[in-house]
Amino acid sequence: MLPKISLMEELKKGGYEASLTTTYNAYLPFYEEVVLRRLVNAGVRHNVLLMDAQQYAASLTVHPPRLAGRQYSLLPVRVPGAFHPKLVFLTGKTKGAILIGSHNMTLAGFGFNREMTNLVRIQGDDDGSGIALAQAVWTEIEYWLDAFTDGIPDHVRAMTRRVKEFAPWMNAAALPDTRLRLLAARPGGESLWQQFTALLGGETAQISIGGAFFDQKLNFLHRVKEELQPGRMTVAVDPGTVQMPVRAHDLEGVSFVRADGLGCDENSESRYLHAKFVLAEQTGGASVFASGSANPSRPAWLADKDSGNVELVLARVGDDALLTANALGCGDIRNLPALTTEDWDAIQINQAQEKDTSSAGVRSGVALAEDTRVLFDISLLKALENLAFTLNAPDGSEICQAGGLTVEDGFAVLDFAARDIDKATTLHGIIAGGVVLKLILHHAGMVEEQARSGTQRRFKEALLSLDSDTPDIALLIQCIDKIIFDEENAPAPTQQLRKSGSRSTDQPNESDVPETLAIDVSEMKKRGKKRRLEHSSDFAYLLDALIFHLRMQEERSHEETDRFGRTEEEQIGADDDPDGQITNLTSAKQADLLRICHSKVRTIINRMVSQLKALSAGTQPLTKVLVRLLGVLAVLRELRTCDGRVAWVAKGTTTVPRDQRLRLLEAVMLNLFERDSSMSNTSLLSLEPLGEDFRDSDDVARLKGLLLWLAWDCGLTLNLQKPFRENPEAGEQRLKQNAMILALAQIILSDEAVIDEARQSIGGLTSIELDWLKDIQRLSDDCTTHRGNVSALRQGENAEAGDIAFHRTAQDWIVRMVAGRNGNKVSLIALREDKPRLVYRAEHLAVAQVAAWNSYLEVKQG
Repeated sequence: MLPKISLMEELKKGGYEASLTTTYNAYLPFYEEVVLRRLVNAGVRHNVLLMDAQQYAASLTVHPPRLAGRQYSLLPVRVPGAFHPKLVFLTGKTKGAILIGSHNMTLAGFGFNREMTNLVRIQGDDDGSGIALAQAVWTEIEYWLDAFTDGIPDHVRAMTRRVKEFAPWMNAAALPDTRLRLLAARPGGESLWQQFTALLGGETAQISIGGAFFDQKLNFLHRVKEELQPGRMTVAVDPGTVQMPVRAHDLEGVSFVRADGLGCDENSESRYLHAKFVLAEQTGGASVFASGSANPSRPAWLADKDSGNVELVLARVGDDALLTANALGCGDIRNLPALTTEDWDAIQINQAQEKDTSSAGVRSGVALAEDTRVLFDISLLKALENLAFTLNAPDGSEICQAGGLTVEDGFAVLDFAARDIDKATTLHGIIAGGVVLKLILHHAGMVEEQARSGTQRRFKEALLSLDSDTPDIALLIQCIDKIIFDEENAPAPTQQLRKSGSRSTDQPNESDVPETLAIDVSEMKKRGKKRRLEHSSDFAYLLDALIFHLRMQEERSHEETDRFGRTEEEQIGADDDPDGQITNLTSAKQADLLRICHSKVRTIINRMVSQLKALSAGTQPLTKVLVRLLGVLAVLRELRTCDGRVAWVAKGTTTVPRDQRLRLLEAVMLNLFERDSSMSNTSLLSLEPLGEDFRDSDDVARLKGLLLWLAWDCGLTLNLQKPFRENPEAGEQRLKQNAMILALAQIILSDEAVIDEARQSIGGLTSIELDWLKDIQRLSDDCTTHRGNVSALRQGENAEAGDIAFHRTAQDWIVRMVAGRNGNKVSLIALREDKPRLVYRAEHLAVAQVAAWNSYLEVKQG
């Protein structure tokens, strides 16, 4: 006999952070008080439970959950037949475990029944067969979410998908094991029986079947007998509990035996037999043993689109099949005692109708609780009128009633006080005093917090510590470094970008139009952002945490504050030393913290500069470099918000030295904004080859806004006046900075998402600071206006240093700054270290004067 499987013993091994469990029915108090508690105690913080929709509705009436939507996600799955898989999927950073069997999420299923469950452990990136099985299981989970969860809020499905994000090894190479196959039944898909018989390759000498539920017409047994024509066919049942029509006794060529000792030890023979299995032993091919959730019935094995079940079964093929079956006692059931007349009488009694546990007349589902609003799918109100809505506590008592209902984008919306929503677990819809709608509240914020990985939690703690006297800078940068840069095993983009012919002269002809300057997106449309770039959940959380943290500072800054972040009201009565700092830290301690901060920041910037140079060398893909740069910029901005606001940053010091900011800015401008046309990677904003989704992603807009912030923070300004006795080196640097300003102006292109990100980042101090951004916007608008009316501009023959130049015929040509003119040749500034100038014939260009940069002339030195 194989050893018993204990979920609790598996959890004690540690290393798991998330779980997804599926069941037909569930005793929710058992899940919440026993299973969930032990999961959480073992470090599994993010937990999801999926169950059949009808059983879900019954549970809300008979044994309602208390913790669903708060400490775990609970989803009803509605299918034509029954949602019947029994799965536990555990995921961790370096390991995983999959349990597929016959057990429901009940006390009986986990402790008293005779169940049969398969356990497959996955040992990280090198376990190709385990990864293949995990990917196959996740494919089914995705299908269930897409096909059978209509009316469930998107956030609930997103939290379900988060389970996979705890398992980076699932993206590694898979190597399917022909000896172990997942069989999955979907309504309208290939039936389990078709999948099972596809594994057979010869005559079937014997077939053995066991289970607790048979269809009333015995369709499955008839199909097995007709198609395989086995030499011997044996069916093992527990006559005291099996649901099977007694006419099965008349099936010719089928032996029915008592499964008294099947799947049990000497102390459990009287326990309910709930295990299900099919074993086909062949004379000319591999034997196949399948066990899992599927009863020997038509809805399970012969599913159709109108009445089929969702099932999961694990099949073992070859020698492993017989070894496993024999170890479980299923390989020799033909020698078990045959059913007696008394046994068939007991089976007849069992055919009495099962209790109806459905909740007739009461609709059920899930509602999303966000801040002061509760939202649910409007289709749940179909044919229901004049409902009153109440929020209810875990014990069922009413907390409060709702006011009027509104509809937004297909969702019904109810407004409540936040304190009432926080206390509630369900939303009830009531007509004439009777409950007709019962929805579990999914508290988005609470569940998201449970879904944080260990790295995310450590990062958040370190981020929050920045406001304290003892910031954990080392932990913060360690988390950031790990999240941003430890993605070397991530798959590289598969797109092949177009290559342009390289230039062999500094004096191009008319057709020699630059194709590599990153700001060439002249016709980008203003639209809602469609998606985020491909990156891990840890990275997404890092960005969200940093952006949200900044927004909180921004909300507080709508009132004028002093350098300690206090409003005018808070400053009343304060007795501050005008030259002092509110701090209990010694100068030595402050210096130590800043020294650590500067060292860590320098490391981060060094790594980012190396990434940018690798991009220029063609050894890193643009997508990977962009998401890393986005993270680095968000981190630097957050650190800069500490300057002058927290005690550990002494007056006159900064968390991010200006020379490091300038170094990063220049590396970005010289490696992302203009590229060698022979490179296979495109530039930052020449995104057409990567597709519309990439170009219009939310992350690209954020990145553009953060680049504007970095330029502002470095004191980058447009300086068209050549100072007296300007040396060549200083002149070259001034021209380069002017070209950077022009390039940055063109990344805006009336994209409100970019402008908003820059405004939020820059505007954290005073409204005066935003004048710099206004100048950039005006320059951007001028470029757009002039581009639309090139014929009205001055001739290229009249170009002067500091003008902006447009190509007369190339519509997608970027706007460049004139460095000077020599006869009929115009020299333009290029953002490349190896080639700082491009030369064009004057007749091919039109030029315009730059509007006065008169709003923000001081160079920031902070």
